[in-house]
Amino acid sequence: MDEKLIKKFWVFVLVVLAFLCYFGMNNMKNYSERYKTKIDAAKNLLTDDYSREIFDELIAFNDNRTPMKEENIDKFPENYCPNVPLNKGDIMINGGISSDLSLSFKVAETVGENGLIIGFDPNVRIIEQIKKEINESGFKNIKTYPYGLWNKNCHKDLYFQDDTDASLIYRKDEGSYLPATLVKLDDFVVKEGVSSVNFITLDVEGAELQALQGAETILLSQKPNLAISIHHRPTDAFEIINYLNGLNLGYKFWLGYHGPYSDKMVNVLLYATVK
Repeated sequence: MDEKLIKKFWVFVLVVLAFLCYFGMNNMKNYSERYKTKIDAAKNLLTDDYSREIFDELIAFNDNRTPMKEENIDKFPENYCPNVPLNKGDIMINGGISSDLSLSFKVAETVGENGLIIGFDPNVRIIEQIKKEINESGFKNIKTYPYGLWNKNCHKDLYFQDDTDASLIYRKDEGSYLPATLVKLDDFVVKEGVSSVNFITLDVEGAELQALQGAETILLSQKPNLAISIHHRPTDAFEIINYLNGLNLGYKFWLGYHGPYSDKMVNVLLYATVK
């Protein structure tokens, strides 16, 4: 065999081995080491000590399932961070409106008859139940739509867990996949003639970042207050904060840790406002 060809072969083998070693060692790093730069950048954007403590606890939970501290739960009510107000007359986008409507009714009282809540859930059966309860409640300022939120208008098969309002795009275990309609918020508000958006809250089971990307025109033009779940996927804890900061809109960030307490799951919201 030609000597030059042999040398090239061994150089190729060494390069492949070096790549495999690097890739293997990188995969052996835990979550906090692998994403350290992005995690540090997101933490540095948080405004107060409580938020930074909650962030550290969420990172530890994502890293090795270290339980978050029970005493830090519900420093303020969910969706009611004092630094990120919801006001009379506000129009709120509620991505992932819950079948437990107690919070929605509280928000409806806060925004008043001149305000509006626009709720989304891609499970048609669940949204019909929600509509029925809203009609029975007497609230006239809550509208609901059988859509999921995404970064484009499309149809996807979503995972639905039994008859609950939990729907995921990425999960594959018990439960079933059903066709769902996903919408881009920027297009939705134009089509439906929504005059303004003052507040966006998202609890969309891991699609929060994509939903925000689908609302980028709204974010850029109206700078709404935000309450965004960042606990569904490990990377959400830092990616959502860094994405919003990258829009250069002047958002300030706080975190809230909300119950119920569990060592198996958490409920952490990112609150943001432009001040």
